Amino acid sequence: MKLELTRQEFMKSWQLVAKFSNVRFVVTEFGVTLEATDLKSSVKCNALGVNVLETGSALIPTETFGNMLKKSNEEDLLLEVNSSRGLLRAGRNKMRFPVMPIEEFPQIPTIEGANYICEINANSLAKLINEGSAAASQPQDFPRYLGTCLLKLEDYYLKAVSTDGKRLAVAKVPCVENNGIEDDILVLAQSLKEVSKTLTLDTNVKIYADAATVWFQVENIELSLRKVDATFPQYNRILNDEVYTRLKFHAPDLIPVLDRVDIIAKTNPAHIMAMTLYNNEVRVTSRSAEHGVVTEVFYGETSENGLTVGFNADFFIAGVKALGNSEAVIEFSGEDTQMRMMREGDDSFLYMLMPARLSNVDFLTDEEMEIVNV
Repeated sequence: MKLELTRQEFMKSWQLVAKFSNVRFVVTEFGVTLEATDLKSSVKCNALGVNVLETGSALIPTETFGNMLKKSNEEDLLLEVNSSRGLLRAGRNKMRFPVMPIEEFPQIPTIEGANYICEINANSLAKLINEGSAAASQPQDFPRYLGTCLLKLEDYYLKAVSTDGKRLAVAKVPCVENNGIEDDILVLAQSLKEVSKTLTLDTNVKIYADAATVWFQVENIELSLRKVDATFPQYNRILNDEVYTRLKFHAPDLIPVLDRVDIIAKTNPAHIMAMTLYNNEVRVTSRSAEHGVVTEVFYGETSENGLTVGFNADFFIAGVKALGNSEAVIEFSGEDTQMRMMREGDDSFLYMLMPARLSNVDFLTDEEMEIVNV
């Protein structure tokens, strides 16, 4: 195998596979295909910035070769690989490195025979993944749906749903085209987020799936994820429409408030913050026995019903950040039942969070209240 590489152009393709341990080069007279996998996810793409001098194939360690590419001071490179060794020439400089036996590369799932699901704008899909995975927890063994995200085709929309039992995120975007068949696809949320990082093009993505795998095709890139074999909860059953107090606000205005409160909240074991809403004022408080107390006052449009309720600060912040730059509404159902965030007049995203139980130490003392009100 022998290739001429234009470094900057080739790096655009290399970045897609750089997170994997090894990359297989498949070189034909028509071009170079890069393939990589960790058995849970796979990437296959047509390499840019290459000129084929000799065909062949090779399994190249990612870290060693990738560092050579990044640190080279030459733009035009020559890569030669035999069965046991690679050579990268950069001007008068030479860098030798070992390669892996090609037979050690595992088989990547092939898209042939998979069912076409839908076609969707790449930017819309990236937005969907970001919002719909907002309630996923770290992957765990049981229940297996924890750490996953459900992709669900309904009518002309693709939905993304995640939950960890204490919160729920539901997002949807319209499809450009779909097969008209409702389908459920359950994958690891973290793997799905990695897919969204490659979707920077304002183009369309085609989604395919079979019983074990889902594929995302965009231009010269094919990404695949292994499905999670688990039953996702019937999330619609846990949502209710009861509203006790409503808060209207501009989402970006609340984020710095919460970030400051989180300085203290993250130092207490339960990560608790207390919110008091009354007369268009929101008071957010968090206390730590070792690090003190913080109170922030935020102004928004509230309904007449006053309310004091506690939340996990990290979970609450995740929901507000998922709202993006929007006018938003929070609907509170009371002190002991769910809160729902959404964009005002827009049903494309919903974030539900269950409250945390507050104790007396989570509230300000009378003396502290006097200081805050000065």
